[in-house]
Formats: sequence, C-alpha cells, structure tokens
Amino acid sequence: MTEHTTTTTGAFEEGMSAFTKGKFSESICDLSRTIGLDPRKEVAYLTRGVAYMKTDRANLAIDDFDKAIELNPKNRRAFHLRGHAHHMTGDREKALHDFDKAIELDPEYGTAYLSRANVHTELGHGEEAEKDMEMVVRLTEKNVATFADENNVLRSRHFRLEAEGMVGEIER
Repeated sequence: MTEHTTTTTGAFEEGMSAFTKGKFSESICDLSRTIGLDPRKEVAYLTRGVAYMKTDRANLAIDDFDKAIELNPKNRRAFHLRGHAHHMTGDREKALHDFDKAIELDPEYGTAYLSRANVHTELGHGEEAEKDMEMVVRLTEKNVATFADENNVLRSRHFRLEAEGMVGEIER
C-alpha cells in the first residue's frame, strides 16, 4: 500500500502527478483527499472534473464544475469544461449555454468559440458555427501577432544585452 501525504499541498501534488501520467482513477482519489482537506480548492474540483471526463463519468464531472463555479462564478474555464461535460451527456443546449457564458466572461476565449462552433455544427446551425469559426480565426491571428510582437521585443532586448556584453568584452 502506498503511503499518502495528509497535507492539502501533498495530496494535491500527488493528484496532479497522477493526472499528468494519465492515471486518472488514482488522480481522482488524490484530488478527493485534497478536497476533503480543503473544500475551497477550486483547481482540485476542475482537475478532478477533467479526470472524471477522462474516465467517462461526465455527470460527476458536472458536479465538480458546478462546485468550481460556486466557488468562483467568473471562472471561464469552469464553464467551458462543464459545457464539454454536458456535451458528453448529449445535452447540447446546456453545452451551448456554458460555452456562451465562458465567452461572456472572456470574449477572447478562442477555445470556447471553437467548442461552441462544433456544437452549432452538430445542431445544424451553420450560420452560427461559421461566425464562431470566423472569431476563432480572428483570435488566432491576433494571438500569433501578439506572440510575434512580444517575441520581437524579447529578442531585441536579448540582442541589446548581448551587444552590450560584447562591447564590455571588447573594452576589457
């Protein structure tokens, strides 16, 4: 029998470790211990919810996402994940509602637009799906441009520091 830690941090770290290794049942146990020790640890509910989804237990995932939303009603990710869980149960309308809420909380949450576009497509809502996909493209282009700008700033700073270092070496 494996000895488990009895601290919130230890249990959480064990749960996350198991999760990243794809040991979802073990992760669920460790995250359940975490929640037992600290029922307000929002990220434990989110992660355990995803682990439930990975083990085809969408209804339990929904319960965890509900709790995460109760703890933080502005958590866009909790709404997005709950939308996926609702989709797994076949409830596309609830999935759409959650994707809408995630987007309302963060209008630049591209993944939620993509998820909503997929459900719109399944429901035969071609026009809505197309609008969401256009937004995904727009946000992707914006994110790529932002990344490029930030990367250029970092690179130019790096080159400046490197050049200053070279000047320092030459002056020695």
